[in-house]
Amino acid sequence: MKRAVSICTYNRSTRLGEVIEGVLDTVPDGTDVFVCDDGSTDATAGLIQSFPDVHYHRGPNLGVAANKNRALYLMQNHHFSCILEDDLMPVDKNWFEIYEKVATHTDIHHFCRVQDKTVPENKPAFAAYLKAALNVTPVYASSPRGDLTFLTRKVISTVGGFNPAFKGVGYAHGDFSRRVVEAGLVSHPSGYVDIAEARDKLKQIGDTSGGRWDDDPEEIKKQLKRNQQLAKQLKKEGQIYVPLSIT
Repeated sequence: MKRAVSICTYNRSTRLGEVIEGVLDTVPDGTDVFVCDDGSTDATAGLIQSFPDVHYHRGPNLGVAANKNRALYLMQNHHFSCILEDDLMPVDKNWFEIYEKVATHTDIHHFCRVQDKTVPENKPAFAAYLKAALNVTPVYASSPRGDLTFLTRKVISTVGGFNPAFKGVGYAHGDFSRRVVEAGLVSHPSGYVDIAEARDKLKQIGDTSGGRWDDDPEEIKKQLKRNQQLAKQLKKEGQIYVPLSIT
């Protein structure tokens, strides 16, 4: 059974070492660990040399969605995989196995970390089954956080990647989750699913609002406005598969 974790990063060398150490200390033995660098101009490349067991890929600066597609490309032949942001640090073992267990025994092939407003449970029998059979509690949300994306190989082969038209903060994760749901790879009506038992096993050590433009509020506003328009357009088009590349 092949497993992988990819850490997507951009100019976060001051935090990245902690994240890598957290991953290496908590994932199952034999897990491939990748770092996908979106053209960082800081000390990231030098930092990676301290981690010989990590596979490092640095590409040109293309934005959040394109960088995550690099990660998906590298993990496309793994049975279970996870994308982490460069400010989300695993602090306890078994977080990966919790998601893997649920994905193995249900038709949920995609999880995302829930940190925003949760939505009411609208399928209580399903939640009761997960608690009874797997001792886990599903959590649902109005939108995905985006700093953790757990998925099976079926998602990568059916849906492909994030739409690279999304370059920064906003709707890249929502669009990806929507396509996963439309492909029938989440067996619950609420498309954004997390597992409560895994929540405290990860700690955010950086920004709390997400995205690569957090240091520039005006840039965030521009990016969100652009992504709102783009999300509406893509939803009308109804596209499911987005090709992957390793650029």
